[in-house]
Amino acid sequence: MIRNILKKLALVLFSLLLVGLMLELFLRVAFYHSKDFSMEMWKYAVAMKRAVPDPNLSFVHEPNTHAFLMGQDVKINSLGLRDREIPLTKSPGTYRILVLGDSTTFGWGVSFDDTASKILEQELNAQQIPGYERFEVINGAVGNYDTVQEVTYYKTRGRELHPDMVILVYFINDPEPVPRQKSIWLIDRSYLVAFLTNRLDGVLRKTGKRPGWKDYYASLYDDNKPGYQACKAALLDLAVTTREENTKLIVALLPELHQINQDYPFTAEHQKIKDVVTPTGVPVLDLIDGLKNHGPEETLWVTPLDDHPSGKANTLIATQLRDAILAELSVNNASADRVGH
Repeated sequence: MIRNILKKLALVLFSLLLVGLMLELFLRVAFYHSKDFSMEMWKYAVAMKRAVPDPNLSFVHEPNTHAFLMGQDVKINSLGLRDREIPLTKSPGTYRILVLGDSTTFGWGVSFDDTASKILEQELNAQQIPGYERFEVINGAVGNYDTVQEVTYYKTRGRELHPDMVILVYFINDPEPVPRQKSIWLIDRSYLVAFLTNRLDGVLRKTGKRPGWKDYYASLYDDNKPGYQACKAALLDLAVTTREENTKLIVALLPELHQINQDYPFTAEHQKIKDVVTPTGVPVLDLIDGLKNHGPEETLWVTPLDDHPSGKANTLIATQLRDAILAELSVNNASADRVGH
């Protein structure tokens, strides 16, 4: 009798394993090239990220990696950046700008040329600005980074590029605690596990077991939350660091693109960040001003279900950044003229 029970149990386990393997193969084919946000973001983490010991950084891009993600060919260079190969030493006459941010700045779902950094670089080089021969805009963004990670990246890696200016693109979820990379090789690389995990998260949100996006983002700005305090401290740290290095800094606030044309739900949260940064003398640019009222919000998204900035949105972002940079350079030139006289 026990032998029969064991045989039946073994048959059940074998059947489950076989079904699991068949589902794994099916999902690998189904999501080989897809625009499913959750699955593509998981593939991005597996293919292009590696853990680092620094708890304030947690992970970086694996240099010289390549993947097809969200309908786009994505390449990471030898410095771990989604950019062309960049020498640490600037060419004579080059004004170098390093852009920090998360997946919204990385260029999730858009081509390399449609990232805000590359559009900005093209627009700046189209200008005729006395004293500035060439502009170089480097995309230092990493998907899922928060402000603490972005500032840590700059202090440990980004400053080695010797930028003349740093632009930190701040997003509404930046006060999240620094995520911890956990690696269980077989589970991390299973499409079936990733699919079930992502779908469970969606069910929990739809059933109210987890907060909706508005409530969740607003909750991050509770003054008693360590993540928000760490975010504020990082912004102030970056302001001090860049000032000591004589590097210009601009903080640009990128809105959550679901609802910007009217009644933007996070105006108060944007103001809290402005109140942190403005007393340091660092310019703060609220990008919602140039993004709203350019058609339905969905026209600024990479897909109808993913509100990462599209090429159209990145163009509007780059235009605002260009104008802010030119204003800063005009102030610099005016100051230099006054000193010269």
